[in-house]
Amino acid sequence: MQPHPMGPTEESERLVHLDILRGFALFGILLVNFQWFTRPLQAIYLGYDPSLTDTNLTVDWLISWLAEGKFYPLFALLFGVSFTLMAERADVRDTRFWTTYCRRLLMLAFIGLLHVAFVWSGDILLVYAVCAAVMLVLFRRTPVQRLWKWALVPIGIPFLLIGVLALSSFIDPSSMNDMREDLVQEKAELLADVERARAVYSDGSYIEVTRERINGYLSYVSSDEILVFPTVIAYFLLGRWLAVSRRVIDLHRHRRFLRSWAIVGFPSGLVLSALAAALMYRGDIALLDQFSLVGAWLASVAGVVLPLGYLAVVVLNASTLRWLAPVGRMALSQYLLQSLVWTTVFYGYGLGLWGQVPRIWHPALVVVFFALQVVSSHWWLKHFRYGPVEWLWRCFTYWRWQPLRRELR
Repeated sequence: MQPHPMGPTEESERLVHLDILRGFALFGILLVNFQWFTRPLQAIYLGYDPSLTDTNLTVDWLISWLAEGKFYPLFALLFGVSFTLMAERADVRDTRFWTTYCRRLLMLAFIGLLHVAFVWSGDILLVYAVCAAVMLVLFRRTPVQRLWKWALVPIGIPFLLIGVLALSSFIDPSSMNDMREDLVQEKAELLADVERARAVYSDGSYIEVTRERINGYLSYVSSDEILVFPTVIAYFLLGRWLAVSRRVIDLHRHRRFLRSWAIVGFPSGLVLSALAAALMYRGDIALLDQFSLVGAWLASVAGVVLPLGYLAVVVLNASTLRWLAPVGRMALSQYLLQSLVWTTVFYGYGLGLWGQVPRIWHPALVVVFFALQVVSSHWWLKHFRYGPVEWLWRCFTYWRWQPLRRELR
């Protein structure tokens, strides 16, 4: 018997609460990314912007508390969930899954490369594609009961590394002082590099900015991959476990699990994240002082607890958040649009507003822009089946043209 060809999920089969959650995560991603549209990516190793004061600093702290490092895990979790649902559909149709999924990852990596090279160096798509490929190789046949256990291993890597450094700073401060002399020099070099990049982004031509964009991305990934890649893989595995165990699929059956995370996990995550932000803003992460190290350690814990808390709260209140579903269905297109629009607004080859918009205005601009994305997504999906980039992604994934326009009735 010939296997039934695999295709995209039918609209009637979509789990709306996952689209809602994806839309919520997209808002958080924009809130976090916004400052990096107008600040060199290298400055991520300096922590908060030391030039911020008063209300601008308060706004920056609030975003760090509620959003920084909390929403890319949500996207990664959803990526793992989508993998599971796609594999299950392939199994039901008795069709090849791995070839199809590899094409899906290849196209995602290609989109990510284009995003890095021509739009913005803060891309996460390429990282997702690489990490998903690693997940396929290492955890392709991992039993469901072991998925969450394996997820704890890569999550624990940054947790342990930062914990060891934090303990060393208290147990043997002299060893950290020796290291700090080198860190002072490295910070000075980093500040100089940030200033150089700032000049390129604010006044450079498109070619100059493109060269700087690629260099910035490579330096970020090469320096941070020991923390970023294992953590993303961990969230993929956790997302697979949540889907295979039906905890984010059968909401009625697992309502107790979700309520526990909403009632306990969510406020606990907020407290941990607040403590982490307070310490991080008091210390100097570039010099690895005690305040910043303890704050970073707490942030690594909050980066797991609070995203799961957000997930539970949003899913349990999905009925009142259905307006987020369309933008969630177009998350890839809208994610790319965010960076395309705002880099054009801030970069020198565009409107040249680099460094001219106070931090206090960032949340308001995010809310207004995201509202436009929500409205445009509602309109688009009334006329088309998928977002434009989602359509191209599906065509390549399933290796045949997919219908884009809705049939007129």
